[in-house]
Amino acid sequence: KRNPLSTTLLLISLYPDLGFLANTLRRTLTGKQLEHSMAWLGGLALRAIGQPVTVEGSIISLSTTIEAKKAVEVASGCSGFDMAFVLAGVGVIMGLFFKRSWSKIVALVAAGVSIALVFNVPRIMLLAFAVVYWGKESFEFWHGAIGGQIFATMLLTVYYYVAMAMLRK
Repeated sequence: KRNPLSTTLLLISLYPDLGFLANTLRRTLTGKQLEHSMAWLGGLALRAIGQPVTVEGSIISLSTTIEAKKAVEVASGCSGFDMAFVLAGVGVIMGLFFKRSWSKIVALVAAGVSIALVFNVPRIMLLAFAVVYWGKESFEFWHGAIGGQIFATMLLTVYYYVAMAMLRK
C-alpha cells in the first residue's frame, strides 16, 4: 500500500517476463483451448477461400494432392495470446495516461485483445500457405522475426487508430 509504483515495477520485471507467466497460467488453467480455437478459426477461413483443409485439435492440414498432406501446428506461441496480452497492457497504460474511466480502460483492453486474436487468423493462414505451397524458407521468414514484425506493425497500427478513436469520444 505504501509503495504501489515500486511494487508494480517489481511485478513487471519478473523473470522471464510477465507475458510468459500469464501464458503459463493460461495454459495451466485452460489447456490448449485457445490453440484449438485458433486452428479451428484458421481452418474456417481457409475453407472460406476454397482450400482443402482439415483441422484436428491444433493441427491444420492442407492437402495439395490426395497423397501429399502437409500440416502446421498452432502452438502456444502462435495462439495470439502473447500479442493480446501486450495490447491489453497497452490499453491499460493508454487509459491511465489519458486519465479515462475504468469502463473506458476495460473497453480499450477488450478492443486490443479482440484485434490481436482477429489478426492472428490471417497470420495462421499465411503460415499454412507457406508450409504447403512456398517451402520451408518462406515459412521460416513469416514465422521468424521479420515476418512477426510485419504483422506486429500492422496490428499495432490498427490498434492505435481504434484506440485513439475510442479515446476521443
